Amino acid sequence: MQIKLCSLLLLLMSFSAFGGNTNIAVVDLKKVAAESKAGKDIEKQMKTINNESKSDLLELESQIKSMESSKKTDLDTRKIEELQVMLYDMVREKKYKISEAYNKAIEKLNENMKSIISNICKKKKIDLVVPQDAVVYSNKNCEDITAEVIKELNKQCPEMSVNYKE
Repeated sequence: MQIKLCSLLLLLMSFSAFGGNTNIAVVDLKKVAAESKAGKDIEKQMKTINNESKSDLLELESQIKSMESSKKTDLDTRKIEELQVMLYDMVREKKYKISEAYNKAIEKLNENMKSIISNICKKKKIDLVVPQDAVVYSNKNCEDITAEVIKELNKQCPEMSVNYKE
């Protein structure tokens, strides 16, 4: 984190030393992801996926609990233990697949945001865009392009699919 900030500071200083009139903008990437239609679509799908996964796992968990209450032999105990291991493996596998699907969707969203930011920069002749949360101080007025990015993202990409397969 500190290396990124130092690199950013060095980059900004070199722009100001050599460029004179560097046109700098900021963008709140978290806000874009949270308020854009595509970002909201990803979150909605993730809630649905998580709820469906929970209900599948709860079904197996209730089976295990009912077996525990009626176990009579060592064979029953071993079967319950096997089911518990199976449940644990299922939980781990589902978490991994859900996380992977989410990360791929966010990666695609980020690609779209970068493309849109690049187009806005070309149109407005902006030399540098910095994440808003990385700016501590600037003696220049930095244009905030967050609203434009959200508006353009909503036009170009009103929905985003999360490809989750069990």
